[in-house]
Amino acid sequence: MPRRKPFIRLPDAGTALTFVLMMAAGFALGWLAAAGGGSSVLMLMLGLAAGTAVQVVLHEGGHLAAGLATGYGFVSFRIGSVMLVRQGGRLRLRRYRLAGTGGQCLLSPPPWREEGFPVFAYNIGGPAANLLAAGLFALWARAVWQSSPALGVGLLAAAVMGGYLGLVNGIPMRVQGMPNDGYNALCLRGNAAARRALWAQLAINAAQTEGARLRDIPESWFVLPGDAGPGDPLTGAVWVCRYSRLLDAARYDEAAALRDRLLDGGARLAAIHRLSLEADRAFFLLLDGRTEAGLRLLREPQLRTFLRQMKQNPGVALVRYAAALAGSGQDAVKARAALDKALAGWPYRGDVDGTRELTALAEARLCAPVTESGRQM
Repeated sequence: MPRRKPFIRLPDAGTALTFVLMMAAGFALGWLAAAGGGSSVLMLMLGLAAGTAVQVVLHEGGHLAAGLATGYGFVSFRIGSVMLVRQGGRLRLRRYRLAGTGGQCLLSPPPWREEGFPVFAYNIGGPAANLLAAGLFALWARAVWQSSPALGVGLLAAAVMGGYLGLVNGIPMRVQGMPNDGYNALCLRGNAAARRALWAQLAINAAQTEGARLRDIPESWFVLPGDAGPGDPLTGAVWVCRYSRLLDAARYDEAAALRDRLLDGGARLAAIHRLSLEADRAFFLLLDGRTEAGLRLLREPQLRTFLRQMKQNPGVALVRYAAALAGSGQDAVKARAALDKALAGWPYRGDVDGTRELTALAEARLCAPVTESGRQM
């Protein structure tokens, strides 16, 4: 007798633990509000807001300090949408936002060695900085509690946020399939494919930051030991980069085959990568004249949300422009202006050049009659 699927899908252990930590942080903040009295509520809110911002900076700063101490090189440091990036040997300010992240520190890795490269300190540096800061904020709050309870409440709120960020990033676990810092720190050393995947992503990003196009980056960077498959989001990200490299080289048939394999073959991809591939699938359906199929895919709720959240990404802006051209065309001028704005502010020049080439391809196909029997990319 076949087993029935459960009506409710239980969360994975990492998601469940994150929820427990979130509840504990909420309880601690509630206790502070009650213990401090009505006059301390404002300080609690200020401490929570300021503490969160400070802890994000410290988290990324911890990654930066630990990475530089173990042979990594500086590439970029972002808080919110403000990014400090090294390009052409100079530090420059850029604007860049990635939905769902408060900041990000990206470094160039040490030269690859078969026996590995240092990963523990770089990964654990962020959570360690949060936990250290949480302890210091707690000691500071204790020192001022008698003289200024309101200030103490604010400092303890900052400590709670530091403890939360440190634990949720430092306890080794996967959250919705994605390994956190603690998981990477402990597990990468024993997994050659995952270790190479981390190295490849950092090396590819460093090259792109200097303006390189994916098609010009050595192909060996996109191959994992033993040609390991996309068995987890970390290795899957390298396969998505391999797809993007084929696309950048205008090897569209090969790119399509790989995209379909990743989407339909059970690859374990991060949500952002899976949705990016879905958006690409819709884009090329539109370009091949399969307008209704492409627009129907773009109307899927999850993909619509993704396109809205990532609208400042040039690739996403291009998909929205293509949809406008293929649809009624009434919003095409507005969509093209949004695409031009995204391209103008994008910090990776190789991506800009590649997107412009795809834009020309889209306009050549969608601004002229196309047939419903067009070949699917």
